[in-house]
Amino acid sequence: MLFNSFEFLAFFVTFLVVFFALPARTQPLVLLVASYVFYMSWRPSFGLLLGLTTMVDYTTALMMARSRTEAGRKAAMIVALTINLGVLGTVKYLDFLIANVIGAAGLFGYVIPDYALGLILPLGISFYTFQSVGYTLDVYNRKVEAERDFLTYAQYVSFFPQLIAGPIERAGHMLPQFRITHRLAYQNVTSGLFLVGYGLFKKMCIADVVAPVVNGIYANPAQYSGGYQLLAAVLFAIQIYCDFSGYSDIARGTARIMGFDLMINFRQPYLATSLNEFWRCWHISLSTWFRDYLFIPLGGSRGSERTTARNLMIVFAVSGIWHGAAWTFVAWGVLHGFGLVLERIFAIVVRPDAWLGGRSRRLLGWVWMISVVLVGWVFFRSTSMANAFLTLRSLVDLGPISYFTLKMLGLASVELAMLAVSLVILLVIDFHLAFRPQRLQALGELRWLSTGVGVALAYYIVLFGIFGHAEFIYFQF
Repeated sequence: MLFNSFEFLAFFVTFLVVFFALPARTQPLVLLVASYVFYMSWRPSFGLLLGLTTMVDYTTALMMARSRTEAGRKAAMIVALTINLGVLGTVKYLDFLIANVIGAAGLFGYVIPDYALGLILPLGISFYTFQSVGYTLDVYNRKVEAERDFLTYAQYVSFFPQLIAGPIERAGHMLPQFRITHRLAYQNVTSGLFLVGYGLFKKMCIADVVAPVVNGIYANPAQYSGGYQLLAAVLFAIQIYCDFSGYSDIARGTARIMGFDLMINFRQPYLATSLNEFWRCWHISLSTWFRDYLFIPLGGSRGSERTTARNLMIVFAVSGIWHGAAWTFVAWGVLHGFGLVLERIFAIVVRPDAWLGGRSRRLLGWVWMISVVLVGWVFFRSTSMANAFLTLRSLVDLGPISYFTLKMLGLASVELAMLAVSLVILLVIDFHLAFRPQRLQALGELRWLSTGVGVALAYYIVLFGIFGHAEFIYFQF
């Protein structure tokens, strides 16, 4: 049941009617049932794994709360982490591990037949596992109290707007929201509908429009010259941003209509002027999760520069593995970690703030950031390390781009023109969100203007959006 489908529209409207029409005391149960219906619409067995995660973390958190000894608290925490990360590791990485063991054995002359378990990766397991692990660690570190009400905690784990692809929420922010009664409010509906509309615009009018070109070039990189490879890298950067931030906008919008507040997951990352700033703006819920639960426990930046560099490399290598069981994701993470280390060294040794003007420094910082990000996306999108290096080598000799080839890939004249219009709209809105939010808010308070913009956006999506069952990119993670 995809956000960009009529099935979800029917589901969500029906849910809203039931959620707000029935007595307030039934809201928790209605929301929980709806969340499981939403999740199990892909595969009924997924609900069993979600229920297991919920039961394990709810029970072990209560054990930590009731334990009179530190050893007991630690044992309960270890049990929760072992089960959660064990399940995630098994379904997501076991086949990858087996394939690499077989490959390593072949290097030493041992022939082992290819073997794969073919385990199905449940949708959203990386997201709700990390959310549950964060809750467990917060309870263990006494940052939040263990939730006594099972229904409240079950809603927190299974909340359908952000269940499949985040944002990865924190217990301290979300659990109180499940303990209160929610009422339909005009302001929530209007602001929520804008977020939903903007998310659908980014997904259907930009990400899905460029997807055929990206998929076609990356499927056969050897058949295309460097110009096409550069185009594919740029278009994939646009695609993954619009696809993933579009999902986050829709998640925040649907939650807001219901009266819930989800954290902002993207803050116009491609307008950042350093790699460090990029990571403060891209997939914020994951980057802050790794900061709080891995980087800081490792020592953060409190020690020497060498220790900080080590911690950064560990965090981004793990971040790469979190994204998928492939060496291309590991390379993507290591590249970003190494880029951040170089950025720190450059700031300390060269000290550009002392001799470079602000505008020049920001421009050079942006060029550096976007270069690392684009190279990283090549590894992230490539189907193998060999294809990634093939793509990067082809960038040395770009060559011309043919309109006929673009047309064959799915970008004819009309699609190109509307894509250009959509990108201008995206840039204008994102620029105002980043640098002039007060002006955007003031314009939004003009009811006639916001209504007109909303209607125009809806028509634009209907006329120029790509309809179908195009999944969101981060569903695979």
